[in-house]
Amino acid sequence: MTRKLYESTADLKREKTTIDFVKDKMGLGEVVKLPIKYKLDYAELHRMADGSKAIINLIEIKNRTVSKRMYDTYMISADKFMTAREYTRSFNVGFKLIVCWVDVVGCYSFKQGDLFSLGFNGRFDRGDWQDVEPVVYIPIREFKDVS
Repeated sequence: MTRKLYESTADLKREKTTIDFVKDKMGLGEVVKLPIKYKLDYAELHRMADGSKAIINLIEIKNRTVSKRMYDTYMISADKFMTAREYTRSFNVGFKLIVCWVDVVGCYSFKQGDLFSLGFNGRFDRGDWQDVEPVVYIPIREFKDVS
């Protein structure tokens, strides 16, 4: 049985607004939306000498309805984090987690030596038991302000 997709058209619009905003602020190159099967939102591309396009960064966009100061850590699905880590290891590309809080936009750039706490947490408001899962806690201090 396929799991319900909670991502709405409004969510996708907010995601696009965020990537457009940070693209200029961070000096990103061309970015393209990835198909859902890749589990990450965008790829930053670089044009090669032969005209082909190479992926140089994979990007996940998150929009939150709280202040950045609300929590000491940012919680992300362990599955999503492991997917990003595997891409960085297998293909020598970067990974950027961009979070738009209500007061600031921040970016965490994955580094190979990063080790974070693993927990079991998630959403409880939708009544979906699969919303509670292994998660990675990234310290807020790891996020650079890009607002």
